[in-house]
Amino acid sequence: MKKLIITSIILTLSFSVQAQSWWNTKKVRGNGKVTTEIRKTTNYSGLSLAGNFDVELVKGTTGNITLKGEENLLKYIETKVKRGVLKIKVKKGYRISRTQKILITVPYKKLDKVSLAGAGDIYSNSTINSDNIAFSVAGSGNIDLAVDAQKVKISVAGSGDIKLKGKTVDLKCSVAGSGDINAYGLKTNNTYVSIAGSGNIKTTVSNKIKASVVGSGSIYYKGKPDKIDSSAIGSGKVIDRN
Repeated sequence: MKKLIITSIILTLSFSVQAQSWWNTKKVRGNGKVTTEIRKTTNYSGLSLAGNFDVELVKGTTGNITLKGEENLLKYIETKVKRGVLKIKVKKGYRISRTQKILITVPYKKLDKVSLAGAGDIYSNSTINSDNIAFSVAGSGNIDLAVDAQKVKISVAGSGDIKLKGKTVDLKCSVAGSGDINAYGLKTNNTYVSIAGSGNIKTTVSNKIKASVVGSGSIYYKGKPDKIDSSAIGSGKVIDRN
């Protein structure tokens, strides 16, 4: 219960700061004229997206990313690489109001981190191959990807959703808030999952699952794990979905 209260306080403070920042920005409305822009970047192995944009990840050579959206809005979208992470966000002091979809195509050779803050979506038609990779959503955005990795870490804070398919040896995932993680399509050997709030986690595991719930959320698992270690405080449950 203490963990749930702390999480709620953190989320409330975060939303208060975001609201204050929102009122101190200049609004720029899209003019409806869609254009495409190509930008050069240095190499990166991580992606950090903040804003109401859609990002499509495509296998390829890093160095050029493509932005498609209203011509008077694109200049307010920053794209820069810092410490190996491609950061995409709206310029400080501005907020954009689009009338057309903004799509950013991001090529990658290797990825070990994908994070989303805001209401955007990140997706791909290809499988991401990696040794270790982490996915996170803070806000109401969505991530829908396929992955083949040794270790996968997933975290959701807020009302966003993450959906993964593919395979991994070890999966560690957590939800704080009302968001959901759907990893039924991600085959795992060992799964370590936790919920603080009303969100849900769905996973498929073959060897071991360690699951804990604080709040009203539930953890659903498929598969026949040999070892099951579960606990629940509140109305939430750990449920066998076989």
